[in-house]
Amino acid sequence: MTVADHKNGKLITLSKAFDSKSKILYAFYFFVFFLGGAGSLLKLFDEKPFSGLTIFVVVFSSALFIAAYKFVNKATMSEKIFINKQEVQLIKKGLFNLHRKSFDIAFISNFRHLDKPAPTRHPLAGETFDYLGFQTEQQVINEMYGDNRVAFDYEGKTISFGENVYSWEFSELEVLLYDITGNDLRYTDGFEKTFHSK
Repeated sequence: MTVADHKNGKLITLSKAFDSKSKILYAFYFFVFFLGGAGSLLKLFDEKPFSGLTIFVVVFSSALFIAAYKFVNKATMSEKIFINKQEVQLIKKGLFNLHRKSFDIAFISNFRHLDKPAPTRHPLAGETFDYLGFQTEQQVINEMYGDNRVAFDYEGKTISFGENVYSWEFSELEVLLYDITGNDLRYTDGFEKTFHSK
């Protein structure tokens, strides 16, 4: 996590392209699917024009290229937060797309860290050694889809973001939010008012 000054606020980078094992794995999948699609199209030139196999190869290659694009987009995904006194903006940028969502500070509450669950043993893993790799696969799935994210409630919805945000980074983020906004976003404004003397 890196923090940079931006006009009227701070820009926090939560993740960059190729910064985790899962993103490197997505890049590997991109090469596999892209080369599969390219190889299928090259095979097409060996066939007679307009044979029955031509349509199948074109559809199959298109599906492989679409899958390759999705994997490269995930591998190059970066996530940033822009914070100022009025709003929090979540910015997700892929290879060819950019998503930006704005959230008013006044409606944000229950700002929290979602811990990664403890890894569970795969039921088919061996007791002494994982001969078939079931437990290893279970750990990879936990790494790719486990939490370690940040979440808050916004107008009745739970908004979660970040990837592999550790508890100490969350603490820094929490302090930064309080310094910039002057609000403790862990609570609702109504709950905070109960602490003020009348």
